Amino acid sequence: MVDVKVISPRKLKLVPVEEKLAGDVPKLEYNLDRVLFNPGVYQLQDKRSKVFNFDPYLATIMPVEQFDFNALKEYVTSSKDTRLRDLSAKYGKKYCGSTSSLTSMLAHFHFLLSAWRAPSFEHLSRSFNVEFESFTALTRGPAAAFARYKDGVYAIDADKEYDTANILSMLGKSMEKLLTIPKKEFEKYRRTKSHELSEEEKNADEAFHYSTLGDFMLRSQLDAYDPRLPGTGMFDLKTRAVVSIRMDVEGYEKGLGYEIRNRFGEWESFEREYYDMIRAAFLKYSLQVRMGRMDGIFVAFHNTQRIFGFQYISLEEMDRALHGTSDRSVGDQEFKASLKLLNEVLDRASKRFPKRSLRLHIETRPTNPPLTYFFAEPVDEETINRTQETGRTKVEAFEREILGLSRKEKEEESRQLKEELSARVQEDQLDKEALQESTSAEDPQRQKAWDEMMAKRELLGMYITVRNKMDDQVVERVELREDWNEKRRWMVEYSITELPQERAERILAQIRSRRKKTLQSDPEERSRLWYRAWSGGLAKSTAAGQLYRETMKREERKDKGVKVAWTERTIPHRIFRS
Repeated sequence: MVDVKVISPRKLKLVPVEEKLAGDVPKLEYNLDRVLFNPGVYQLQDKRSKVFNFDPYLATIMPVEQFDFNALKEYVTSSKDTRLRDLSAKYGKKYCGSTSSLTSMLAHFHFLLSAWRAPSFEHLSRSFNVEFESFTALTRGPAAAFARYKDGVYAIDADKEYDTANILSMLGKSMEKLLTIPKKEFEKYRRTKSHELSEEEKNADEAFHYSTLGDFMLRSQLDAYDPRLPGTGMFDLKTRAVVSIRMDVEGYEKGLGYEIRNRFGEWESFEREYYDMIRAAFLKYSLQVRMGRMDGIFVAFHNTQRIFGFQYISLEEMDRALHGTSDRSVGDQEFKASLKLLNEVLDRASKRFPKRSLRLHIETRPTNPPLTYFFAEPVDEETINRTQETGRTKVEAFEREILGLSRKEKEEESRQLKEELSARVQEDQLDKEALQESTSAEDPQRQKAWDEMMAKRELLGMYITVRNKMDDQVVERVELREDWNEKRRWMVEYSITELPQERAERILAQIRSRRKKTLQSDPEERSRLWYRAWSGGLAKSTAAGQLYRETMKREERKDKGVKVAWTERTIPHRIFRS
């Protein structure tokens, strides 16, 4: 018999805790706060008149090899955050996590609860060609995490097995500083000047919002603040690279030169980037904003060398694309219902494997009706660290190369990597030989031992199905109507069914395979796809952008300075570059 339970989303409460912030939340510099209160894009420089709307210093991005990333405070994962664990214990919460570790899993509950609602592109112009009306493969792909147990609390960390370092993650850190501190202070982060930074500046406390819902303690880092915005006044900073960079981030060099020159159009436009954000980023961004009790996101569009413009996108605007309405009620209630469902499956997993760390996999399949698979298997710390190191090694190698390594260090690193790979190959070969030997038809005893070992594998597999009801009427998904109000009742009926062991192992293997295929691809194949995509459109647009920039540079050299919006006087080049 199927056990059906009911969630009433509007009765669930996201409760703020520890509201006194440990650190100060910065505000935008360079008068960028003007962007917050005007919908649409603010161009850094007007294409027609060549007038800068903001300080021309912002136009050129400091190269990553010149920025001292060691002067920034290191990111702390949920499991290493002692304050987060202490707060969880203080408030009696069983699970804790951050925006970065939880959003990929929560996205799958959006697919489930909304029955794969397609994004809305009504914010785009009618002439824009909407090539795909779905979320990207990366957004739809399986998600994985670790729930690391210690002293009664499970801290959820993102699974970094397939993490790859890229220039965008590094630029995100440096550009966040650029946008929120004065020019002279930012220049101190240049590697040649970072000795001028005080220890207090390097180790300043960062500000977080902490919230609870059910058994969860949620942590959200606060990027920026403006008291004039609704609610808490907090908002997220996002640095968004252009399509030519994103299509092959690891081989980003070939996309350098692509520029945003127009408001509308399929290429070289802010509209193109907005379309891609709807498909690839809005779901993640909106979940982060909700978790952090923020108002929206401030986006800086760039090509890793230059910034082209800025846009503030409120949560209501993102909801319009994701939930079909700018009324936050649907998104708010879906978010709370998602956390409740995640809470429920984690409870089942922790009950099956008490006081043990777990590896989690989740995926919502596009069935009719949709269903969400959730898997939990116990793992020890050694296994977790080995898995996490797989991705971390690549990240650290990339960062060290960008920041400048001596040839000797590179050779030593390469030698160690070869030794590690050689050891892994030998281990894999031994595993294969052991498998062949144990499954040999000539040795039934070994076959029996192998079968018994596999039968003892600890794994809990489940699938979740839901049925939405609005005022006791079954609906495929919640659609906001004109008569929506607090009295209208959205109820989520759900059932969780445990999978037989053999089927669970088979489905988990398929999910892992899909995840690997989504996150891991061959660099040469990515490069070939980049050149072939849109009949070579990226290469053509990049070449056109490079030619345009060279022309602009020649014109600038002829001029005595630059024109800016806040004065009629021409500003000499040396002033804004200093």
